[in-house]
Amino acid sequence: MRMRKPAALAATALLTVALVGTASPAYAYPTDCTTGRDGTKTVWVHCAGGFGQYAASIYVISPTGGAWPEYGPCVHPGQRSEYTPAHNIPFLGPGIAYC
Repeated sequence: MRMRKPAALAATALLTVALVGTASPAYAYPTDCTTGRDGTKTVWVHCAGGFGQYAASIYVISPTGGAWPEYGPCVHPGQRSEYTPAHNIPFLGPGIAYC
């Protein structure tokens, strides 16, 4: 069966959009990230490039047992995510969480 030219062009355009519009997972994350602390409680993360969103994170370790993560706001590359816990429980961090 022979395909007409308009249908062939439409199929080619659709395939091109599908291939170009698909991002590889290797390029889907922020890049050039730095982390730090302002004082003893506030943690921050800043990523200069890449794609996607990220947030500052900490890992709280309770002296009575148990541990859990806590996160700052999700931001885009070029923005700074900060988090200050409202408690005085010890924590590890800063870390980067991908949103």
